[in-house]
Amino acid sequence: ALQGKEINLEKAPANNLVFLLDVSGSMDAPNKLGLLKESLKLLVNQMREQDKVAIVVYAGAAGLVLPATNDKTKIVAALDELSAGGSTAGGKGINLAYKIALENFSKKGNNRVILATDGDFNVGVSSTKDLEKLIVEKRKDNIFLTVLGYGMGNYKDNLMEILADKGNGNYAYIDNFKEAKKT
Repeated sequence: ALQGKEINLEKAPANNLVFLLDVSGSMDAPNKLGLLKESLKLLVNQMREQDKVAIVVYAGAAGLVLPATNDKTKIVAALDELSAGGSTAGGKGINLAYKIALENFSKKGNNRVILATDGDFNVGVSSTKDLEKLIVEKRKDNIFLTVLGYGMGNYKDNLMEILADKGNGNYAYIDNFKEAKKT
């Protein structure tokens, strides 16, 4: 077996996370929005008091579902309330998520937008080049991008990897709960 270095999370910098969640109609499947909710709850359960999470969603429009908080109960409740429907205005969601991350910026912390999607952007800024340009511009604020891909079918793996690379972040494909735990 092979194991990476264990990190003492108590000494790690505070996390300022914005969950940017795709709740468009294409996410209406157990292995998409259902798995997304359960996998993010794993992350929430590992939060410390100094960590904050905000939730932004996008479908036909983008909106703030939960302002930045360290209250795990509120975060889980907000995740449980999510449902899928509508088209995919990903560009508006990305802009709002970065705005919220900047408003809650932690100078010595980990400032990160976590985009969870099946990769289907079809309303607003949607071309790969336009999205790349947007992400490159936003990373100048020292807010980085993690991309979590869910589902199968029209899943756009290439776009998700490009966005993570341009956002100085990482990318993972999650197709089951075991993979969610690993990620």
